[in-house]
Amino acid sequence: MGARMAGTGAAGLSADEGMELFDATALGDDPVVVPMRLDLRAVRELPVVPPVFSGLVRTKDRRTAETGADPAAALRERLAALPATERTSALVDVVCTHVAAVLALPGAASVDERRPFTDAGFDSLTAVELRNRLGAATGLRLPATLIFDYPTPLDLVGLLTEELVVDEPGGVAPLLAELNRIEASLAAFGPGDDEDDRIGARLSALLAVWRDSRADAAEQPSDDLDTATDDEVFDLLGKEFGIS
Repeated sequence: MGARMAGTGAAGLSADEGMELFDATALGDDPVVVPMRLDLRAVRELPVVPPVFSGLVRTKDRRTAETGADPAAALRERLAALPATERTSALVDVVCTHVAAVLALPGAASVDERRPFTDAGFDSLTAVELRNRLGAATGLRLPATLIFDYPTPLDLVGLLTEELVVDEPGGVAPLLAELNRIEASLAAFGPGDDEDDRIGARLSALLAVWRDSRADAAEQPSDDLDTATDDEVFDLLGKEFGIS
């Protein structure tokens, strides 16, 4: 708890210091007083500085306006430059890095992206802290119920992919995000569940339909006259007008 408080900028007080501040506030005229010690450097480094502290430090928003640095814009540019196959892993790293920071873990590699946030030790306070961190990193307005709406890091990556990645028409990012969610759901089923055969048959059927549709598309003759040879054009005209 002490480490978590220090991370928010609230430094600890000894018993003597606490009693001294209590006496000072009891004798004062201010109706509302919060006796506490602040580490302003830690407050300054918070992803989102609470409004009540904003007058005490130069916040990141103000520094961004002065320097032109925007981490959210940089993330979008980075994702846009990556191949579609690498965007999911990049966002997994972003989410897991912030999860590790909130839970005081060594790093992103120590976070299981398929493990529910509530099983990993999150509560309502740490949920809000993660929401604030990810909001600052992505520039998105995220709900306070984020980890309950998207219960695993991989689920959350699906949301961020939809919001941050702008694909060209026909892009595969939404489909890949949906497959990520399906993968996470499948991981929740342990081996030996009664529905294993039913789920496996459904997946096999979907894969067969997908492969058949790709094969059918590959076998379709081309009607593109711009690339057709003379013989192909005459053959097409013959079929159209019944000329042998």
